[in-house]
Amino acid sequence: MNSDVYTRKIWWKIAIIFFGTIIGLASLLYTESFLGELRNEEERKIKLWAQAVEEVFFAEDDSNLSFFTQIIQDNTTIPVILTDNEGNIIAHRNLSAPESNPEKYLLRKLDEFKTSGQVLENQFADGQTNYLYYKGSNLLTKLRLYPLILLAVIGIYMLISYMAFSNARRSEQNKVWTGMAKETAHQIGTPLSALMGWISYLKEQNPKEIAFGEMEKDIDRLTEITDRFSKIGSQPELGDLSLDQTISQTADYLSTRLGKKISLITKLGIESNVQHNGQLISWVLENMIKNAADALEGEGEISIRKETAVTEVHLFISDNGKGIPANDQRKIFQPGFTTKSRGWGLGLSLAKRIIEDYHQGKVVLIESGTQVGTTFKITLSKA
Repeated sequence: MNSDVYTRKIWWKIAIIFFGTIIGLASLLYTESFLGELRNEEERKIKLWAQAVEEVFFAEDDSNLSFFTQIIQDNTTIPVILTDNEGNIIAHRNLSAPESNPEKYLLRKLDEFKTSGQVLENQFADGQTNYLYYKGSNLLTKLRLYPLILLAVIGIYMLISYMAFSNARRSEQNKVWTGMAKETAHQIGTPLSALMGWISYLKEQNPKEIAFGEMEKDIDRLTEITDRFSKIGSQPELGDLSLDQTISQTADYLSTRLGKKISLITKLGIESNVQHNGQLISWVLENMIKNAADALEGEGEISIRKETAVTEVHLFISDNGKGIPANDQRKIFQPGFTTKSRGWGLGLSLAKRIIEDYHQGKVVLIESGTQVGTTFKITLSKA
């Protein structure tokens, strides 16, 4: 069921991205179609402008040129350059040539129009040929950029909104975590205190009873679990402690509880001190080792290997079990995700929170498969 929840979340994200892409492409296609109509209209105006220039140049002295002059003057948006068949500039329009050395500016613009603009060829009655070079108007350029800018603004807004929503959701999840942890510690602590009192009373009544020793061990274990939950519900204290000692104590406790055919091996090397909370790191290791034991299905090997770098310490927790399915590997740290029929799906999520939020470290899945087993890597800063 948990898998179905995360699968639906993934499909929702895919659907949103898909429809967003469709809307973006539709906007671009519509805008391009609209721009095509504007370009055709500009080309019609340019041809009309060129004809007006031709009429003015070759008109008789007593001709009425007011209409053609008006056509020439009405072009206030489209930059144009008119040249003869030898490339000499005859006229130009809508170009802001500087007062100093305008010829150089116009020649540079002419080269630019020849490269990226368009050209119309006019053949006059006397056999001469003029060329009219032009580019799209500033309005056309702005309209071409408008949908891209609009999509970028919408995309940035959606990204910021998503990040804000994710942060708010994460903050709410943190409150749920801390509230649940505090309440759990409180609920366990009340009967635990009573149990400790009853064991003390029974020991006084039957001082030779051996079972009380084992019961006290279980009580101590429950006390440690309660203390862990109380630390999750508040900011835990970190100390300059031996990481090797924390690992060894955890391994010693679990080695006799994993099963006769499961071996737990530690390779620690040079002793390292790390700023950490021993109870919480022990909890992380327990979760990972128990998950590894479940993957082994009663027989196999689990190893804890430590590597020391200049500023960091790396722990590798490996097993030679069946591995994690490839389509589940990205979900394993999500709260509530589990492949076990009786699991809560909180172990690895809790481990990630302890390592990354409380110890400013990193926990990642290195590899997993049927042939190689599973390896997790935990990185902690050295003291």
